[in-house]
Amino acid sequence: MVCANCGATSDQGQRFCYNCGARLEPQQATPTLVVPPQNQELPPPAPPQPPTYQPVPGGYAPAVVPNSNLAVISLVSGIVSWVVLPLIAAIVAIITGHMARNEIRQSGGSLTGDGLALIGMVLGYAQIALIILAVCVGIFFFIVVAAAA
Repeated sequence: MVCANCGATSDQGQRFCYNCGARLEPQQATPTLVVPPQNQELPPPAPPQPPTYQPVPGGYAPAVVPNSNLAVISLVSGIVSWVVLPLIAAIVAIITGHMARNEIRQSGGSLTGDGLALIGMVLGYAQIALIILAVCVGIFFFIVVAAAA
């Protein structure tokens, strides 16, 4: 088919010209061969089409990389250590935080949540430090009261 707008020849059955994008009218008569003048250049070829989608061998990669369950437990335990169970939850937060960071490093990118584990560990360590400070202050006041009596 020949485009009436730019004179480019398109394949049979196309609705639009590959060169200028004009709508092609279906030809009902026998097609005539249009020879461009010798002094003009031919229109540029059509731009290359992008490659088609090729599926990944072995299945699809997950769209979202999951968090480590240990990292989530560490974060939740760190928060609980400041609200409900100071000593027990702080110890759980520290242990699971270290386990989660090790698990994430060994997963090779299939797990995330390093930040969650780190925050859980910081909350746990801060709670343990606060408990140790409170025990030291309590012992100091006990010794001061006992010495004064």
